[in-house]
Amino acid sequence: MRIDTRKSDDLLIITPLDNRIDASIAPDFKGHMLNWIHEGNSRILLDLYHVEFIDSSGLSVLVSTLKALAGRGELMLCSICETVMNLFRLTRMDRIFKIYPSVEEALKVIKENHQKE
Repeated sequence: MRIDTRKSDDLLIITPLDNRIDASIAPDFKGHMLNWIHEGNSRILLDLYHVEFIDSSGLSVLVSTLKALAGRGELMLCSICETVMNLFRLTRMDRIFKIYPSVEEALKVIKENHQKE
């Protein structure tokens, strides 16, 4: 699985470069996500710009990551294509995750919220 990562202050921005998150790569992706959390990354923005398809295994990775961060961090999503967003709506995942239209918009909102604290 090809993944790009970068930091913006204390936020880890993860961008999968493959167009699918499915059963063939889900175990590897989950391992990466849990390792990043174990390394101390508690605020994660997952940029799904390149992702055109997610199956139940991919959703499971996102839920596992969310659970691993529970009470000590957050997982946010951005740049979700319409096909994947329809899946999120169907499974009601759009009510569980903070979802932003783009990395830039997410960073803007996160910065504004941080200044209010």
